[in-house]
Amino acid sequence: MRLKMVRRLVDVNIIYATQPAQLAKFRKKQEKDPTRKVNVSAQSIRTYIFIGLLYLFLFGILSSANDFVSSPGPFVNMITLFALLAISQGLMSFYNVFYESKDLQFYRPYAFSDAEVIAGKSISVILVLLMALLPMISYFIILPIQAGGNVLVGLLLGLLCAMILLSILFLGTLFLSHLITKSAVFKKHTSLVSNLIIGLSSLISIGAYLYINMLQSEHSVAGDLVTQPSIFPPIEVFHTFILNPLDSAALVGMLAWVLVLAVLLWLVKSQVLPHFYDAALEVSSSHAVKERVSQMKLGDQKAFHRFTVSYHKRLLSDGTLLTQVIFMMAIFPYLFTFGLFLGASRASFQIENYLTPQYLLPLSLIAFMIGVFNSVESLTSIGISLERENFAYLRALPIDFKRYCLKKFWILFSVQSALPIVLLVGVSCYFGVHPLSLLAMLLIWFLTSLSLSVIAFRRDYKLLTTNWSTVTDLMNRNRGNAALRGLLIFVFIIVMMILIGFTFYLSAVAFTTLIASVIYLLIAGIGALATYFIYKGTFYKFNQEIGE
Repeated sequence: MRLKMVRRLVDVNIIYATQPAQLAKFRKKQEKDPTRKVNVSAQSIRTYIFIGLLYLFLFGILSSANDFVSSPGPFVNMITLFALLAISQGLMSFYNVFYESKDLQFYRPYAFSDAEVIAGKSISVILVLLMALLPMISYFIILPIQAGGNVLVGLLLGLLCAMILLSILFLGTLFLSHLITKSAVFKKHTSLVSNLIIGLSSLISIGAYLYINMLQSEHSVAGDLVTQPSIFPPIEVFHTFILNPLDSAALVGMLAWVLVLAVLLWLVKSQVLPHFYDAALEVSSSHAVKERVSQMKLGDQKAFHRFTVSYHKRLLSDGTLLTQVIFMMAIFPYLFTFGLFLGASRASFQIENYLTPQYLLPLSLIAFMIGVFNSVESLTSIGISLERENFAYLRALPIDFKRYCLKKFWILFSVQSALPIVLLVGVSCYFGVHPLSLLAMLLIWFLTSLSLSVIAFRRDYKLLTTNWSTVTDLMNRNRGNAALRGLLIFVFIIVMMILIGFTFYLSAVAFTTLIASVIYLLIAGIGALATYFIYKGTFYKFNQEIGE
């Protein structure tokens, strides 16, 4: 294998793994200074290395404050979490780089061996996954350092365990990706299967995160991290082996892991490598099946409604759209709150006493914060641009375009609101929120979400983009400086947490249920009026801009 040829393949394939928004930034940089050549592959590699090191610091080095030696639970759970993250990110990365890239036919005329092609593509995927891999490796290094004794031997054992686990994850993801690609169901329903993979992998990762967060909150409130259970006990073998490599149970467990690795090596060698080119070329040459659409009389009101609904069903069927925009925006507010509240409730903290109408103000602030996160980058913020050139085409049709846009907004708003409402009701019922408090929270959430969504809908028209390549590219347009944006989100969360905590305290010491209800009604009334004027005013300006 020639390393120089592998490096060239990495330079090419890293582009397939790079987000379109990042590539757009590189293009803009090139346009600003055409005389200076921008090395896209080198900058992409540096970006992934930087993100990996950032995650290493945030989740790896800072986690060294935990006592992994006496508490294997946190050690196992954090490794499991990042392993799931690697699998969820790796499945689609493997598919995009190995199969969807459609470049294998160009390598055959040149002197690239199969091993070099696979190595180059594999390294490209690994670079994308550094954000998950580096924190995992750090835990295997932190554990022997904390244990003391012969640190050098401990580090070697830790790195050995890390390499075994990473190899299993890599080979398993590669084999699973190949198996899915070869299946008849995938060939017939590529979009559906891709959507299911994206959604399921994201759901598993987020579920694991919430569960681990809950366990840590529960045991930290109870003052006991040592007995924290492991969500995937087989990984505990590595913990025992690093601390006591001569333990018989640890040796048997390590033998089982090595056996799994050997089986995966055999499967990849016998099933994947011999058929790799043929499978990838088969995917590349597949054609989408075009579906005939019957003509509809759009002048009829019922037919117009059916057309609009049917059209948006097709428009919203993209897997990345369903996952990143609908699912992630709905689940995001609970990532940093659910585990904390669940842990507190399970640690004998009477949280339901603070969820009554007496605490309407802090509960309204919680609903407001959730509504902001559910709506700022929602479907309504990209709904017009999703249509590409179809938006201009529909304007030319003899239809009431003003009515179409209004119906479009409410379809998008309804779709994006369904999951957040279900989550808000479900989480509230789980924690025992009083029914009147829940209704009050839903009203505040609705007013917040509607106001922000209608503003985002008009803004999408003003920033109309038709030449986007992926939904991620569309979502990332004009986001500005990522670090500044992250800082603003962090500040917003901190400010809201302070306000929520203060109003909880104020409600406990100074408010009765009557006083809290009166103040809430005043705030809700003002909010309803503000939402009404925002909705009417924004759509009035929107109709003027589209010439209706």
